[in-house]
Amino acid sequence: MRTTAAVAAVLAVTGAALSWAPAASATTTECVSHPLGTAGLYAEFVEKDSVRHADSEGAVAVGGDATFGEPGTSGFSVGSRLSDADLAQLPGGHSLVVGGTLKANGVVLVKGSGIAGKVVDNSRGTGFDVDGDKVATGPSPIDFGKEFTELRRLSAGWAAVRPNGEAAVDGRGLYLTGTDARLNVFAVSSADLEKAGEIYLKVPAGSSTLVNVIGTSYDMQAKPTSGVWISDGGAYVQDDYDQHTEAHKSIRSKLLWNFPQAATVKKNYAAWPGTILAPDAAVTMGGRGAYGPGHINGSVIAESLDTIPGAETHQMNFTGCLPEVTTPGPVVTPETPKPTATPAPTTPATEGTPTTPDGTGTPSASPSTPSTPGSPTTPGEATTAPAPAPSATPEGDLATTGSAIGPGAIAAAVAAVAVGGGFLAFAKRRRRAS
Repeated sequence: MRTTAAVAAVLAVTGAALSWAPAASATTTECVSHPLGTAGLYAEFVEKDSVRHADSEGAVAVGGDATFGEPGTSGFSVGSRLSDADLAQLPGGHSLVVGGTLKANGVVLVKGSGIAGKVVDNSRGTGFDVDGDKVATGPSPIDFGKEFTELRRLSAGWAAVRPNGEAAVDGRGLYLTGTDARLNVFAVSSADLEKAGEIYLKVPAGSSTLVNVIGTSYDMQAKPTSGVWISDGGAYVQDDYDQHTEAHKSIRSKLLWNFPQAATVKKNYAAWPGTILAPDAAVTMGGRGAYGPGHINGSVIAESLDTIPGAETHQMNFTGCLPEVTTPGPVVTPETPKPTATPAPTTPATEGTPTTPDGTGTPSASPSTPSTPGSPTTPGEATTAPAPAPSATPEGDLATTGSAIGPGAIAAAVAAVAVGGGFLAFAKRRRRAS
């Protein structure tokens, strides 16, 4: 059968629309459901040294030396929210792995066991080093060099994925808005992220989110940024431990912040939702004598980690789905966020009270309730987000970067059909404050 020029044109346009995907040469459109490998099993996965206080609800792995707890100030607990299924997946069944020396003061393994190259009592007579006989000495069951070589390759590869979400600003707030039901990708410079007094993320519940932060350093205290707000299409709510709806928790559990070039990543007192992947960075949580601790409601993967007393990591490991990395391509250069006509907001809908650096109350730079960029919030809108829509991808579903066809592409296909004459017809045992 012969194909006329008009039909060929329709097929070409329609085919282009159907094959659209936010991908680049660095990846395929196939989805990997556990993209972080071994690192994805831990709340803290550190290549070199770690200095920690307070606690981690999940498992902790450190390739170098670990200084846990500070005499007269704090101890460090591990694994309070690990399930039996979580423990069964960990190498050797250990909730704590230290490749070098564990310098311990008041270390408590709530669940699981530990292994370290060496254990040193760092309590200085003020208490104890490790509670019970739960940390053995021996070689690490994790090859940190191998794991971080792969993590750096993945980080570089994901940084080359073409964005399909929009970044916009309204003066103080940075709005990241995506509509894909499976994968939303953003690229933002670390300088633009630092300028944000508040960060607002709106994506469909059940979708995975990749935020590529491009730059050699990031400091959350620079503005400072007072928190991250999440919406699944309803009102924005500030990230606050596990007090959210299942829709908000689903978005957070599938949120990855990728810092492929960063040498330093600094958090302030505000809670941070999702997983931080910074394989070449020294990550700090809180600042001594400056702006207080800050929790991570997710995981941190870093070259090194240093925190002040009070800063915690919570058991909310990454469960999203990201593109398979083949040969890493060039990093996508972020565009400057576009100004938005969002009207001046009023009071935020929050599910918890953010604290000041000294933990006494709402920050002076308290954000106001935002609306979607360019779309005012309906008066009287409920503060609790609705349940995930039936079309949202459930936990564990494989996604592809080409899962949704943009309305612009559909319109182009329809227009081509008209021109062609109609030959062709679219996821702590106690509540903590942030």
